[in-house]
Amino acid sequence: MIELKSGVVNEQLRRFRRRMDQMVVGQPAASERISDCFSRLIAGIHDPERPLLTMMFMGPTGVGKTETVRCLAESIFGDRRAYTRINCQEFSAHYNISKLLGSPPGYVGGEIRPLLAQENLDKHHLKAGERHCGMISEEGGKLADMFPSDSERYLSIVLFDEIEKAHPKMWNTLLGILEDGHLVLANNEEVDFTSTIIVLTTNVGSQAMNAHLSGSGIGFSPGWNLEQVDRDVGDAATREAKKIFPMEFLNRFDELVTYHTLKREHLFAILDNLISQVHHRALDSAEPFLLEVTRRAKARLVDEGTDPEYGARPLKRVVEMRVVTPVSHHICSEQIRRGDLVMIDHDGDDYVFLKEPGIDWENDLVASQLKPSNKWTRTDLGIRDDGGEKKKMVEEAGQLTSCAETLTGSGIE
Repeated sequence: MIELKSGVVNEQLRRFRRRMDQMVVGQPAASERISDCFSRLIAGIHDPERPLLTMMFMGPTGVGKTETVRCLAESIFGDRRAYTRINCQEFSAHYNISKLLGSPPGYVGGEIRPLLAQENLDKHHLKAGERHCGMISEEGGKLADMFPSDSERYLSIVLFDEIEKAHPKMWNTLLGILEDGHLVLANNEEVDFTSTIIVLTTNVGSQAMNAHLSGSGIGFSPGWNLEQVDRDVGDAATREAKKIFPMEFLNRFDELVTYHTLKREHLFAILDNLISQVHHRALDSAEPFLLEVTRRAKARLVDEGTDPEYGARPLKRVVEMRVVTPVSHHICSEQIRRGDLVMIDHDGDDYVFLKEPGIDWENDLVASQLKPSNKWTRTDLGIRDDGGEKKKMVEEAGQLTSCAETLTGSGIE
C-alpha cells in the first residue's frame, strides 16, 4: 500500500483558490469551503442523480456572495457573467413563477421560452467552447474530461439571488430540483440540472446583523473582538434562516456558507481591485491613459467608503464619485489625452489630479520624426517613460485583462 500525501493540490484547483482569494476579499473560511466543493466537482465523484453542487450563501450585504458566483463563472467559462441569474425580488408574487416555468400551451405567454429552459442553462458552456475559454476548454483538464466537446452534457451555473424575497411557492419548486436534479416545465419539457451548480444567496437576519454591527463600532474600536463579531453574525444568519425557510428546504443543500463582515484591511484590498478595474477600462477607452492612486488618496477613499452595515458597496460608490467622475470631466475637457499618466493624490483637504503627458505627435519635435501607430497599444508607452513607471503600471493592470490569460497559467500569480 502507498500512503496518499496530503497537501498535493490539483493545478486547476490551485488557480481557482488563488482567484477566489483575489476576487472575494476577506472571506478565507468561505473560500476554503467553496474550494472543497470545487474539488469534489472536478474529481467527478458527485452523486449523478443530483445537481453537481448546491450551496446557500448567507451573510450581510456587500461582502462578496454574488462575487463568488462571478468567480466560479470566470474560472469555469472564462466570463464572469456566464451564469443564469434569477432575481428573486421579481418572484414575490406566486403568478410570476410562470416566468421560470413557462405557461401551458394555449395560455397567454405560452410561446415565450421560460428562464429555466434547457437552452438558457446550456448557452454559457457552448459559448465558452466556441471561444476556447475557461477551465471547461482546457485540454487535459479535469472539467474538459468530464464534459468533452462531443458530449451532449453541458455544465451550467444558476444563481437564485436573495431567495428570501421569493414567494414560498418558488421554494417548493426548488425542492425537486435540489433533490433529484430535474424540473418539468409547463409545456411538459424536462430540464436536466444534474450538470448544474446551483447557488442561492440570502440576506436573512440582515436587520439583526446590522443592528449588532452598528452597536459594535467594528473597524474603529481596537478592543473589539472581531472573531466574536464574525461568530455572532454567523449565528444570527443561521437562526434567521431556520425561522424563515422550512427545514426540509435547508437540508437539501450540500453547503450552507456564512460570509463575515469586512474589516478595514479588506477594504484596502477591495479598493485596489476597484482601481485596477477602472485602470483597465481606461486602457480600453477611445483615448487610453494610465491611472495611479497614491496611498494618501486610497486612505481617504477607504475612510469615505467604510460602512460595516453595507459592506463594500459604499466604497464602490465613492470610487465612482471621487475617481471616475472627475477623471471623466478631465477627459471631456481634453485635459487628459492618449498616453497620459494620471495620478490622484489627496492633500488633506481635497483630491488632487496630476498628469504626466504622453506623446504630443503634433508639437513634440522628437515625436514628429516618428511614425505614430494607428492604434495606441499597451506597449506604446511614449517617450516619457525613462523610469519605467508607465510600463510597470500597464503590467499591473494586466491582472484584469482576460480570464483566458489568468486561467491558462499566463496570467497573474
